Amino acid sequence: MSSSSEVLIDAASAPQMSAVVDKRIIVDQPQVERVLGELMCAYEADAYPYNLDTTRVPQDHRHLPENLEIGSVDHASYLFYLCCYMRGGIKSVDAAKRVGDIYVTEPALFVAEKARLVAAEHIAEVLSQHGLGFQQRVSKQWVENSQRLAERYGSNPINIFEGVSDYETALARVKNDKTGGGFIGFQEKMVSMLLYYLMDEKMIEYFDFPLPVDLHVLRITIANNLLQFEGYDPEENLLTDELRIIARRLYHQYAVEKGINTIKLCNALWLLSESLCGQQAGNITLEPEGRKKRKGRKTLLVPQPIIPSSKQQRAAYQKSCGMCPVESTCQWNVPGKSLYVHGGLGRRGERPKVLAADLEEAEFPIKVIRIQDVSDGTSLRVRQPKVAKPKLSEAELPISDWAPSNF
Repeated sequence: MSSSSEVLIDAASAPQMSAVVDKRIIVDQPQVERVLGELMCAYEADAYPYNLDTTRVPQDHRHLPENLEIGSVDHASYLFYLCCYMRGGIKSVDAAKRVGDIYVTEPALFVAEKARLVAAEHIAEVLSQHGLGFQQRVSKQWVENSQRLAERYGSNPINIFEGVSDYETALARVKNDKTGGGFIGFQEKMVSMLLYYLMDEKMIEYFDFPLPVDLHVLRITIANNLLQFEGYDPEENLLTDELRIIARRLYHQYAVEKGINTIKLCNALWLLSESLCGQQAGNITLEPEGRKKRKGRKTLLVPQPIIPSSKQQRAAYQKSCGMCPVESTCQWNVPGKSLYVHGGLGRRGERPKVLAADLEEAEFPIKVIRIQDVSDGTSLRVRQPKVAKPKLSEAELPISDWAPSNF
């Protein structure tokens, strides 16, 4: 990449990716360097929020059932089937725990040789009992993918990557090619997700791969202006295949050029958004009619009103944006519920910095520390709490009886 902004999709392919030819997504490379540099510096230094006990990736061992042997084939299989629920609609950590609960009662479902013989109807019932959605689709995928895993790889997901040393080969082996090759439900994101899980557990050898681009990665990308959206309306839906491709290339190229482990980069992005971004009022979306009365894409969604005088909103803002290592570069609200309910993702105005005004030291005591980037000697000033604190719970947010979302 050059040091200046550039388009990652060339002119020849861009019209095929977007019907509107006067719109362009441009990488702001100086901004990429600044934001990701500060983010990785904070992550490596275990600064806030990475040092919180509640800041956890889905596959954290504390989320796993006690009867699951760490590093075993069953563990690899658990991660393989967990990918079924890494598509939104449920918090990833909640999905990991609920899939783990299934392993406690029905471990045979995680042995492909056995699971392929189980009726999809039974699996659908089990998924429903554990509060997991999309039962009909996932249950059929579970059975078919078990059949393929058993026939082709001896029921061991680790065997899928035997002899694989690059992402292109992994993609060819795992991606569903619609003709019987690969696995149902696995496209680029899920291939990266499976690689991430197995590499993180050191079950397979590491090689560079594009990180899985999801809400959390895109939220950091959009909110911090790593991409410029020329020709787009301020609150237009930005979620397109073009955006996903550009984001994947952006982070992959950054990791390769900087020599950064993709797993660490993924964790730095995902954990920041998951633990902080959904807590501030500008990203909270209300459902006046409640979740049980959702009408698909026609569901009524309302931004939570910003109340500058609200002590609760101000405290939530300080515990999220006010302590964020990239607060100085983050401009936009990027709410997640619009993605999971309406299928779109975009900017919902600028962050409500008015909530940071006149915060008293006694309300949320902080200190400023300096951490040093060992790679180039630069330092970064970050805000840290003076005392340990829990994450703000949904019950503490000023939302009355409306259904909240802290995605």
